[in-house]
Order: sequence, then structure tokens, then C-alpha cells
Amino acid sequence: MPVPPTIRFEAREPRSPLGRFVKFVFWSVIVLPPLLMLATCTGLPTFLMSEDEEVAGGALLFGAGVLSILWAIWLLGVPLLGLLMLGTRGRKLVIEQPRPQPPS
Repeated sequence: MPVPPTIRFEAREPRSPLGRFVKFVFWSVIVLPPLLMLATCTGLPTFLMSEDEEVAGGALLFGAGVLSILWAIWLLGVPLLGLLMLGTRGRKLVIEQPRPQPPS
């Protein structure tokens, strides 16, 4: 069996500062909207069960608006920022090195 003449390594360059910023924003969009949705859902019931109908109605409208905005940010931001994050990766490097000769 013939021995290949070279050894090939594949690696990536580190991300640029813009790439690191995009990665930080991507992970923030992954984590923060669901946490804020949970916080909204846990904070609203006290106002929704209010004796005053106007307070309950305002809380309902506020909660619906906030949850819809958070869902939109999450569902639109993840794919868009994911593509941007893939686009800001470092270049692929292929390093070739001659194969060491076995001792004879």
C-alpha cells in the first residue's frame, strides 16, 4: 500500500472582532427572549387578577404586545444571526506537511 507523500491538517483562523460581536449577539438572542417571556408570564397574573378592569385590560394588552415582540425577535433573529455568524467565521486553513520518513 503506497504511503501518501504529505500529511494534511485542516483548521480555522480565529474570528475577527466583528465575528466575536456577532457571536455574542447571536447567543444573547438565543437566551434572553425566552427568559424575558418567562418573566413576563410570571409577572402578569398579579395585574390580570386586579379588581380594576382597566388595570387588567391594560396588563392583558401589555403582555400580549411584549410576548409578540419577543417571539418575533426570537424567531426572526435566530436564523438571520445564525447565517451572519456562519458568514463571519475565520477562513479555513489547510496545512500540508511532508510525512516523516520511517527509520530504516
